[in-house]
Amino acid sequence: MNSKNPHKNLFAILFLLGLFFLSGPTAAAISGAKSLASAEEAIRAENLIEKIHALTAPEMEGRGSGTPGEARAADYIAGEFRKIGLEPAGDQASYFQSFDITLGVRVGKDNRLTLETDGRPIDYRPEFGFTPFGFSDEGSLSGEVAFAGYGISAPELNYDDYAGIDVADKIVLVMTHDPQEKNPESPFRKPEAFRYTEVRYKAWNAREHGAKGIIVVTDPNGHDAEREQLFAIRGGGSASAGIVAVNVLRNVAERILRPAGKELSPLQKEIDETLSPRSLPIPGVTVRLHVDLVREKGRAKNVVGILPGREPTLREQAIVIGAHYDALGHGGEYSLAPDHYGEIHPGADDNASGVAGVLSLAQAFALSGSGRTLVFVAFSGEEMGLLGSSHYVKNAAWPLEKSYAMINLDMIGRLDKEQIYVMGVDSAREFRPVTHEAAEGLKLELSYSGDAYGPSDHTSFYTRGIPVLMFFTGPHSDYHRPSDSADKINREGIEKVARLVFRTARELAGRPTPLTFVRTESPPQSARDGQSGYGAYFGSIPDFSESAIPGVRITGVRPGSPAENAGLRAGDVIVKFAGVTIRNLDDLSLALRSKRPEDRVDVVYLRNGTELTGRATLGDRR
Repeated sequence: MNSKNPHKNLFAILFLLGLFFLSGPTAAAISGAKSLASAEEAIRAENLIEKIHALTAPEMEGRGSGTPGEARAADYIAGEFRKIGLEPAGDQASYFQSFDITLGVRVGKDNRLTLETDGRPIDYRPEFGFTPFGFSDEGSLSGEVAFAGYGISAPELNYDDYAGIDVADKIVLVMTHDPQEKNPESPFRKPEAFRYTEVRYKAWNAREHGAKGIIVVTDPNGHDAEREQLFAIRGGGSASAGIVAVNVLRNVAERILRPAGKELSPLQKEIDETLSPRSLPIPGVTVRLHVDLVREKGRAKNVVGILPGREPTLREQAIVIGAHYDALGHGGEYSLAPDHYGEIHPGADDNASGVAGVLSLAQAFALSGSGRTLVFVAFSGEEMGLLGSSHYVKNAAWPLEKSYAMINLDMIGRLDKEQIYVMGVDSAREFRPVTHEAAEGLKLELSYSGDAYGPSDHTSFYTRGIPVLMFFTGPHSDYHRPSDSADKINREGIEKVARLVFRTARELAGRPTPLTFVRTESPPQSARDGQSGYGAYFGSIPDFSESAIPGVRITGVRPGSPAENAGLRAGDVIVKFAGVTIRNLDDLSLALRSKRPEDRVDVVYLRNGTELTGRATLGDRR
């Protein structure tokens, strides 16, 4: 006991006076303090690193959702839960909570492309002359062709490849990338113009101009030193873009252009030199396409374990402590290293670090006990759009209405300059003082964000009215790359962060009073990539789980946002935005990114089967 404690002499006098009834609680308090100290000391760097190495081992294959590597990682986590003594809280008395996902898309057996000029057909073999995009519609079509340059409509840059050309019911031929790609002064180098190079945008833009098919070829002049290859099926997503879309080699594109007396390279040079489109119809050419894709379904699973609370007045309430354990597997469309397609993306920081933290916290609380019940969850499907946490909140292991708070650990392994980001602190009025006190003595600099929305699993809980905290050590250049490896984890840093989270959760688990839930109103930020984004802001919060109904179902809207002001609320399904038909989240994202702040747009949505229309004045994402 501290010799400077002013109550020390009072305790001694009471004891000497025979008031021995104080000795019981005092001993218990001392024992409890020792137990808590021992529990925190059990959170050690070597144990955390050991768990990260286990989760990033080669046999885990990057823990892609629904893959054998993910299943092995789930088994490992469940085994750790079992050793710790957590009660299984998944399906059928297991630790696993399974849900369906779309694993990806592969080329089917019946894909055909035929060019017909002057009545002479030329057939091209799939995988040699062409391949479909994963977001292509399936089926057959036949039509005339038009060349549409880069396939871009950018009115704010005074550039539109579709100006003055009618492509309705035609198939458009477009190039990859954008004008003056190598010129750092090009207007297309502005950060807000980045979307124009995306192939999915080009398909969407063609669809909105009435085209029924799109053929994409790699532009020749900016990439003539590279080995030409078909890239389509490697990315772009599996949700249909509402148009037949294929990728062709340049010799196929040149054959299409030949009847018009044009070649690809001179056309691109003219566009780039003048920043003026060179779009044109191509007479006498008919293209016949048949696309056959196999959309592969699979099962992913959350891993869920429960540590029952010890305090009778608190144990009916639970704190959820979670982290996503899925990563990018061998790369794919979300990888930021496209040249390393097929390489394992181990995801050491994102997010083996968070899972290691969850496991260490479970071990610590198993030693010390907890007033409230603790639900520990390793989520899958986060990289595909919060699928695991969305499934959990719909099938909660502990009733959501009895969930006191949710704590999310996402990328906690790369502490730099002692700075730890604590997000969501304004989702409960009590969070700031709790986390501030928890950091005492740890030599950490807490950087607070009140915003409780973000691209991680806590958002699924916050939209259900649960206060949330997310701990995050910041972005880095290895994010979503094969270089996110275990050897780069900050050993001492992750130990300090895990101890900070333990202290925070320990305080919340023993609080006798409710938290005061608050709806945060700050505009969206993307702290994980260090960017706040560009362009127009709407404020709807999508439900990322798959749906057979076309449109985008929303789980909520941000307070004061254009979406709320337009009348939308949780459960509505957006089916048209600014005149654009919305089939999926990709459509909504592209439609929104085509608008500017202060634009007024009509939003058509379904509510309980009834079609309604609202008008929104878009805000500024920045």
